[in-house]
Amino acid sequence: MIRPLVQIILTPNKCSFYHAAYATNAKLALTSLQMDKMVADDTFMDINGVFDEIIACLNAVSATLDKSPTQNEHTERALYSLCKSIDGFRQSAKYLYEFVSNKTKQALQENCNNPYKTPPRQGELITPSDFGPWNTNMAQLNTVLQLCSDVLPASLILTKKKPNPANKRTVSLTDVMVSFIDIMVLLARMGFNILDEDTHHVAYGYLTTAERKCTEVNFPEGFRWLSGSYYNLGATMIKTELYKPALYPLRKACTLLRKDTERITSVEGKLQLCKRYEILGTCCQKNGDYEEAIVAYRSALKSIPKSTFERFVSRADTTAISTIIETDPFVPKLIDRFLRSSIIDPNQSEIRFANELMDLSGLTAIQQALVYECELKVWNFLALKMNVTKFQMAIVENLLLIYNETFYPIRRAR
Repeated sequence: MIRPLVQIILTPNKCSFYHAAYATNAKLALTSLQMDKMVADDTFMDINGVFDEIIACLNAVSATLDKSPTQNEHTERALYSLCKSIDGFRQSAKYLYEFVSNKTKQALQENCNNPYKTPPRQGELITPSDFGPWNTNMAQLNTVLQLCSDVLPASLILTKKKPNPANKRTVSLTDVMVSFIDIMVLLARMGFNILDEDTHHVAYGYLTTAERKCTEVNFPEGFRWLSGSYYNLGATMIKTELYKPALYPLRKACTLLRKDTERITSVEGKLQLCKRYEILGTCCQKNGDYEEAIVAYRSALKSIPKSTFERFVSRADTTAISTIIETDPFVPKLIDRFLRSSIIDPNQSEIRFANELMDLSGLTAIQQALVYECELKVWNFLALKMNVTKFQMAIVENLLLIYNETFYPIRRAR
């Protein structure tokens, strides 16, 4: 497919974006199939020669984009094909990387279980050399992906702000940015080694570049995906008890999710943000940063969607409090973590009640009482270790205003 275009590509004066894009499209599509076959057959092939050809084609595309090519029907179709092939290549690269990583982990595990082989030392890194012959492709694959990430933003000059709905073979800002962000997230994963702090900064560099581009082109949806990538990095660190390094990606996960205004106004988005603040608070607490843990838990309580509250308190007047807490523990656990982090910090000048931070407007008195009951249970448990009588009595006084002798005599007596 590419042979008739070789001479044109090698001649800068004759090469146009149209020719360079279609040559790159052909090479990317063919290499994607080769990588998929390598994974499917578990058979190594040295495809560095093909990667070199793709690099040459991508450099040609970049050179033509620097000349601001004319936007017409031909360049639109060429860009459409190029973006499709780049996205397909990204997916195949992801499968190949995951396949090679799994083979490496499996080999190391077998080495650990084999008494006749020397197991890896504590903290020993998995380096690219551990990939064996497969490593010969990894460096070139990384280079190709980086060039793709350079070409995609530059190609935005060829996208129409208002594409013709009748023409289905056009590329929009969303198409380009989705592929670009996916590639940057993959590069971050490929460059990240949990035991090597230097690689953490490499991964953050890719994600920061993508964040900057989302801001530049006003693409708020991208912040959500970058938030997810940061969260995955932080969660991986928590699993290995690297609490201090995990704080930065977890903070970024919360901050970026808030930037996606559409997502953050939805029930799912608010609940997702609430859970991420909860994880951040737990990480801060395990790292001994109690003040920051309190701030994170406060943000989590404020982010709880109203529908989550309504579901939690919907059985308040018909079901035992203990049963509700046991069957729907999300809100009670968040209250528990907030109060524990608040009371454990000796430098706290003021301790706030959890119910003061949550949006209880619209709830009936008995439904609000359920929230007070959850908080009182935490204070009662903390009373075994310290004097929290004033906090207990404050909650009890609120409950006695709701539980009366006529409608809730048993709860009042309890």
